[in-house]
Amino acid sequence: MKISEFISTLPNTVLTGDSVVIPDDFIRKMFSFSNLNKDDIFYHLGIGNNPSTLQIAIEEFKVKKAVGIDINATVIDEIKSKTKIKNVYALNENVSSCSLSEATVIFSWFTDEKINKLLSKKFESELDNGARIISIWSPPALFLPDKIDFPILVCQKPFKIGMDIKDQLRAIYKSDCIDFTASWNLADRYIKSFGTVDASHHRFLNILQSLIIWFNARDLGIACENEIPPPVKSYVEILKYFFNIDLTDFY
Repeated sequence: MKISEFISTLPNTVLTGDSVVIPDDFIRKMFSFSNLNKDDIFYHLGIGNNPSTLQIAIEEFKVKKAVGIDINATVIDEIKSKTKIKNVYALNENVSSCSLSEATVIFSWFTDEKINKLLSKKFESELDNGARIISIWSPPALFLPDKIDFPILVCQKPFKIGMDIKDQLRAIYKSDCIDFTASWNLADRYIKSFGTVDASHHRFLNILQSLIIWFNARDLGIACENEIPPPVKSYVEILKYFFNIDLTDFY
């Protein structure tokens, strides 16, 4: 089965990220790392199925106000019906047009480059100095993080902006390139950080994600190896013959 066929078998909500539920312990880790506190107003952009961020922000980190924004009206209606907590708000708005000026801490986890480019401009123009942006895996646009506990990244205004993706790579991974060992370690840390993957599936996901990371790095011109390294070829074969997932199109 070609990787495109495998992806087509997955529910659309998985591909878009709409059904992703972030574990409460991971949320607490994000908030502690970003120093969320009683002086903050917290915004979660594209909240989806994660009203826990609002509840934990209010009840455990004592923020002044917690706001969840989503373009999906059904999602917002469900949050409103289930979350009856003072100073928690759920807004059915498009993140591209909503005002962010009162926010001091924003959690944004969009993968769409167009949305991130638009949001980065809003962050620059609407937020006050000292405001923090929490992201997972990579910051929006070419922002350079001020704090890193991979996969959690925090950028603080005034923001530092990289010239290109290599600047961002150096800031996050302390390297000018990604080799396959780094790809494997990044995938491993990412999977373990959420603590939701059954141990029996961990190695399969680690193989699949590390290969995708390396191939993406190669296509972006930031892989350390000029040729496909032997471990990549070996794992591609393992996926093909043991899991019926064919990544040879990536070659």
